[in-house]
Amino acid sequence: MSGLEDKVAQLTLDINALHDAVVKVNWSELNRSGFVAELSQSASKLRSIYASFEEVDNELKFALEKNSPSISEFLVAFRKDMSVIEQNLSLENSKKVRDEIVNETEKVEVPELYVSLQQKILELDLRARYSIDRVSAFLASSKMPFVRKGTTARNLVDLLAKKEDEITSLRSKHLELKRKTFFGHAQEESIADIEKELHEMDKRLNTAVLETSNALKTHLAQINYVEGSFNHLKTRLNAIESVYDAYTKKTMNLVKELKKERDYARTIAIEVEKETIDLRSEYTTQLLSLEQKKQEVEEKVKGLFEKRIKQMEKDLEEKSLALKNLNRIVEDQEKEIKRIKSAKI
Repeated sequence: MSGLEDKVAQLTLDINALHDAVVKVNWSELNRSGFVAELSQSASKLRSIYASFEEVDNELKFALEKNSPSISEFLVAFRKDMSVIEQNLSLENSKKVRDEIVNETEKVEVPELYVSLQQKILELDLRARYSIDRVSAFLASSKMPFVRKGTTARNLVDLLAKKEDEITSLRSKHLELKRKTFFGHAQEESIADIEKELHEMDKRLNTAVLETSNALKTHLAQINYVEGSFNHLKTRLNAIESVYDAYTKKTMNLVKELKKERDYARTIAIEVEKETIDLRSEYTTQLLSLEQKKQEVEEKVKGLFEKRIKQMEKDLEEKSLALKNLNRIVEDQEKEIKRIKSAKI
């Protein structure tokens, strides 16, 4: 499987390179031209990664190895998410062509959309790293002879497979929790509640302004009689309008800061999960390497003992032969002594 191992290694490098390229740039600070350029480069790299994954999946199926990891479901999800990115890229390119035709440049930027697509690409890259690490660990374990011979090694591989399933389950639960907290429901519901409350306050303020304005209009007809009341109402109206303007400004700042915190939380969650996958991959590799070294030491010690046993058997055989020769000499001497005694008699 050396060819497959090379493809897996190259695919791992491509996935890491895509992650480094995406996090290097803050997409929320890009203009539309810069966003289209970054999105186009990322989409091209994702297409290349997807093609490489298809080759790896085909080779795994063709090899018919027992307990080989399945990445078919990942490829389906990968293709679905990639289609969303392709559609956004196509839409931005169509806007560019339209602007060139009418000789007009769209000046409105959408930083929230840019950040959302950046995080979607990072999530897709993270899932790709997770899947390729599973394949890499499987290849590393399958090429070692102790997997087929040693009971300890077999238990180790079974344990790794079990832990892999547990990590998959925990990862699904983590993604669901993260979706409810960072990526949507919990925080979006919180923002929605805030927006609802602000909307109600806005309605009350509008009502107050309208009532004050109506009262002011009523008192205009009686200006000569209620000049003092008119001045008071005018001052009140100005104060309400000032508070309303300040309230609107703070409301927009609050929503903006909440969105920034949500985007930051998403980015941190992605980075933490990537570091977790890196550590798990390193831990698996070290375990397999340690078991291989253990098997080599056992084979070496076994060889030394076999060599010593053969040498001892050889020495024992030589001593047995020498003892037989000694017995033969003793028997010959006894016969000679008996012959001499018989001759004297």
